[in-house]
Amino acid sequence: MRLMRFGDRMMHEPDVLYAVVQFDSTAQRTVRRVVAPFPDRSSAAGFAADNGMHDYTVGPMAFAVPTKVMPARQHIPLPRSGSS
Repeated sequence: MRLMRFGDRMMHEPDVLYAVVQFDSTAQRTVRRVVAPFPDRSSAAGFAADNGMHDYTVGPMAFAVPTKVMPARQHIPLPRSGSS
């Protein structure tokens, strides 16, 4: 099983999801749409071919995750009387 670098850790390739990034053919490298997720590169490329997509690439996805933990609220307001 091949390992891929993901951020600051290593992960097994099957743990990676892929996306198709289609570019606008009239503008230089302007992204037209992103379609995801796919379990592997060949599934993503097959989707693009089956749907007549041109000028695209397939790449591994990364999910943005907050790097800071938000402080817990000191007080959670109770529902107002009469509201459901």
